[in-house]
Amino acid sequence: MRWLQAVSPSSIFVRTTGILLVAFLTFAVLILGTVAHFTILPLARSAGDDLAALMLLSARSWAEIPPPARREFNDRLLRNHGLRITDLRETLPPADKLPAPYLAFVQESLSRRVGFDVPLRPQQRDGERWYWADLSIGGQNLRIGLAHDRIVTRRLEGVLTVAVITVLLVLITSIFMAGGTTRRIRRLSAAVADVSQGQLPEPLPEKGPREVRMLARNFNTMAHEVRELLANRTTLLAGVSHDLRTPLTRMRLSLEMLREIHDPKLIDGICDDLEAMDRIIRQTLALSRDLETREEQTVDLVALLEQIIADACRSEGDISWSSAPASCSRHLNPVALQRVLANLVENAVRYGEGQPVEVALECAPTVVIRVLDRGPGIPGDQLEAVFRPFHRLEASRSAQTGGSGLGLAITRQLAKANGWDVSLHPREGGGTEARVVLPNTRR
Repeated sequence: MRWLQAVSPSSIFVRTTGILLVAFLTFAVLILGTVAHFTILPLARSAGDDLAALMLLSARSWAEIPPPARREFNDRLLRNHGLRITDLRETLPPADKLPAPYLAFVQESLSRRVGFDVPLRPQQRDGERWYWADLSIGGQNLRIGLAHDRIVTRRLEGVLTVAVITVLLVLITSIFMAGGTTRRIRRLSAAVADVSQGQLPEPLPEKGPREVRMLARNFNTMAHEVRELLANRTTLLAGVSHDLRTPLTRMRLSLEMLREIHDPKLIDGICDDLEAMDRIIRQTLALSRDLETREEQTVDLVALLEQIIADACRSEGDISWSSAPASCSRHLNPVALQRVLANLVENAVRYGEGQPVEVALECAPTVVIRVLDRGPGIPGDQLEAVFRPFHRLEASRSAQTGGSGLGLAITRQLAKANGWDVSLHPREGGGTEARVVLPNTRR
């Protein structure tokens, strides 16, 4: 089945073979024509001139030697040079069009050397084909001929050989060029089909031409991101289910207790649980909604950070600029960036243990935004783990002490969706540095 697909008219292999076949045949015809015009024909003309000179010399020698020695001379001439000299006893057919350019060159040279037109006329003799020229030398009329076998060429065999070699070269080249590419494309097609069916294929080997390597690398990156997305969504759903189960259980117990006793504290607890559930649902929906937002515009990052700092300060946060340029404009998604920075600032205030939080902005071709706190810091082995949904440093998974566990997950997902980089680093002297790197998007 794969073989039939490979040789179908629409396959890369067949198209590549056709293109190469036309190219190789055209190249062969052009090369043969060039070699024939500049090399073969001049050599044939020179060889024809030499043969005409030999024929004239042989005829003059034959006319000068005694008649008894002419037979032996003729035998030696036939044996060594493929020539024969006779008298004009037989009548030959009229001159016809010569079948080879070489004979035309011989005829032209003979005519030029004797000073008048000397046609070569064909004759079938003793099962062989001969070409004869009538000459008048030393008062004698002679007829000198050359055998067809002396000048025979195998043109048809040569053309067929060139054609066969061309076809073989084309097939070998096509198999070498298109075979590997088509195999990689079929493997990529199968991997894409696996992804469309919800399966996660193995990474494709990044081999072959540069374009194929880039395609395989991009697909592997996409498959890795899809794998991470599915893992995050699975963790997200599991975390939502887990975190909703706890307040629902408390609410059920409270409602059962309210059947027997009316206690305002139970009602307040139910309200708190409903608020926690609403917060979890809102954050989960916000993550999905913000990941789909793609509207971009030119934003003054200094003004955006000042607004985020002002909003955080109204919530009893102590936040100040560490360094900031006069202005810094970039073309990006302002909603996503505001959510990313607001989450980082909120975390810095929450875990900063009441210490001032600093914000720094570097507006080089690559923008770097830093949010620095003086909290207890994050262990080195947890700097990446905290970006997973519902991952908290507190083992109790308490929403009061550790939040919902979605803030940094939302931050990382939004950053990756917009081509930004978010990372956490230990701060010298204690605390944590949250770093956001924006590529150069100036317009």
